[in-house]
Amino acid sequence: MSEKEIEEFLDGGKLLIRLATINPMGDPEIQPAWYVYDRERLYLFTETNSRKVQNIRRRNSVYFTVDTEMSPYRGVKGKATAMIVDDNARALAMTEKIVRKYVGDPDGPDGKEMMDAVKKGTLVVVEIIPKFYSVWDYAQSR
Repeated sequence: MSEKEIEEFLDGGKLLIRLATINPMGDPEIQPAWYVYDRERLYLFTETNSRKVQNIRRRNSVYFTVDTEMSPYRGVKGKATAMIVDDNARALAMTEKIVRKYVGDPDGPDGKEMMDAVKKGTLVVVEIIPKFYSVWDYAQSR
């Protein structure tokens, strides 16, 4: 895939990101999440005390994949640095983008609940900054 195709792939559709973190015993844990792609970074939100957040706070090196589940198979996977977004305005902006992508109206009941949870601090936004990635697109090999 070209850079433009990668951006369109990550920005389009309602695929999940699967984020691999390392738990306290040194074992990988893979968790799916809603995400949004914004200027070479990926953002997701999760509960403040989730295993993802606990693992990231201990070790912020993560792996990720975003891929299709049906043919033609396409995807982007890589290694990244994960950080909790401390800037509340930025966290709310990313949450609104995620809500719009997966739920629709951020002012609807589900969207409002998620936005309020970020405001209250029960949800946090995680920024994923890829260090490197690889892509595949089996549609191009046909």
